[in-house]
Amino acid sequence: MRLIPRLLTVLACVVPSLAQGAEGVALITAGSINDGGWSQLAKEGLDKLKAGGVKTTVIQKVGADAAATELRDLAADGWSLIIAHGYEFLNPATEVAKTLKGTRIAVSGADVERPGIVTIDFDVSQASYQLGVIAGRLTKSGKLGFIGGGAFPSVKACYRGFLAGAKSVRADATVAEAYTSWDQVTQNKAQAEAFIAQGIDQIYPDVDAAAKGIYEAVAERNTAKPDALVWTYGCVGDANANPAAGKWTLASAVIRLDNAFAHVAKSASDGTWKPGVVRENLASGTCVAVLNPTLVGGVLTPAIQAEVEAAGKQLVAGTITIP
Repeated sequence: MRLIPRLLTVLACVVPSLAQGAEGVALITAGSINDGGWSQLAKEGLDKLKAGGVKTTVIQKVGADAAATELRDLAADGWSLIIAHGYEFLNPATEVAKTLKGTRIAVSGADVERPGIVTIDFDVSQASYQLGVIAGRLTKSGKLGFIGGGAFPSVKACYRGFLAGAKSVRADATVAEAYTSWDQVTQNKAQAEAFIAQGIDQIYPDVDAAAKGIYEAVAERNTAKPDALVWTYGCVGDANANPAAGKWTLASAVIRLDNAFAHVAKSASDGTWKPGVVRENLASGTCVAVLNPTLVGGVLTPAIQAEVEAAGKQLVAGTITIP
């Protein structure tokens, strides 16, 4: 995809400027930074800032009930920007921000405006649309499946994007949806197996680290029936090389948290900080479709690649809208 070199150019320009002005970026996460999903991606995004010369720290496994204390302690320690990574931090961040003067707080993964803080909304629906284009072109049965960890607005947006993209190239395509859990590998594997039994041959998971079970189900099915392949995808993180079903993972809708964190950190250091909702999406180079490089030119033909890229341009231009 041509969007990726553009993203790297953005980061090359932004991160050095942070090293000159930012006093320090702290991160708090609800999960483990080794969870293989949401929290780990945040840590990796923070590490990119650190590599650019920004002072950083991270506190993991912070519950919503302890968040206010952690935020106050980090502010007292002199951190100029705190990124609270998760919607569950919205209320404590809003309360703590009322009492702070020299520290700014951003809540990553929230889509509502609150006084005194920045919220970062990740719209993955457009990249999901691009994945839907691939699914619509490659499905044999016309039956697709979406598995989400919970029926949250951001997750449902991925479903809607995937459905719209598939229908844009195959009008009779259907997408069955199920909502399971973020950490139950066995449960997600069972759901994938149930979908496959229904004749679904493309499965798009948004279940964080629990996608391992879905990939295992796909791998077992394809090993047993190599003439009737089931294909899968990644969401939020780049799952194209996942160890279970990497060779059957067509593409991933990826959130480039390093890009989003660079944007908010730059605003905190250059005087452009303004409380409100920051929308990160395909146009900002943060929520992008990444094709599996091992399948490009083969299963992902030049024609499919061109369709995916064209869809991306139209989504950014606003000539394609997702219901």
